[in-house]
Amino acid sequence: MSTLLAIESAFLRLPEVSQALNLQEVRSIQRIIQNGQKKKFDQSLVLSYHVRTAFEWFQSENGKAKLSEEGITWTTEEFGQKVFGWQKSFFYKLVKVANVPQEVVETFKTKCDEVERSGEEPNRSVEGLLKFAKASEETNNEGAEGEEGEVAEAEVETRSETIFTLTFKQPDGNISVRINALGELKTTNTRSQIEEAVAFLMSELP
Repeated sequence: MSTLLAIESAFLRLPEVSQALNLQEVRSIQRIIQNGQKKKFDQSLVLSYHVRTAFEWFQSENGKAKLSEEGITWTTEEFGQKVFGWQKSFFYKLVKVANVPQEVVETFKTKCDEVERSGEEPNRSVEGLLKFAKASEETNNEGAEGEEGEVAEAEVETRSETIFTLTFKQPDGNISVRINALGELKTTNTRSQIEEAVAFLMSELP
């Protein structure tokens, strides 16, 4: 949700207001939609692992020998299209996703959950994961990796364009703010926490 004043939060918790706005029903449907997206994404991950195994067999000596024995000659593009019915682009995306390190996948899922809690819609998809993995790799290559084994911070792509982000890492949880192209501010933090992050930023400016 966007940042709310205490009086606004109290207002939305009033039984009469909650009932008039159908908040319980809306929240329930939102959770169903989000859970459906999560399930679809998880199934895509499982699918990618099976596709990678199939592709590895296709590239193996045994696979090549079997195709030759049957008089079949396929390029990689033909393999993806004829076996699975996919165009080259989507086929390669699934193979790439299967090779994304598990810690990056878990970090991506966690960040998608954070974006959803802030009221935005994350790009929880094969494409979204690949973009996140690439951004994480580039960040690490620039020497921004934290403690040993920690995946460097990268942003999850959202369905609405983000024009401003601010993240302040704290021991008890990150302070994170996003503003999209519609001018909507998204955060799960309080006003005082955001002011603390801004104050830190200002103190570090030359």
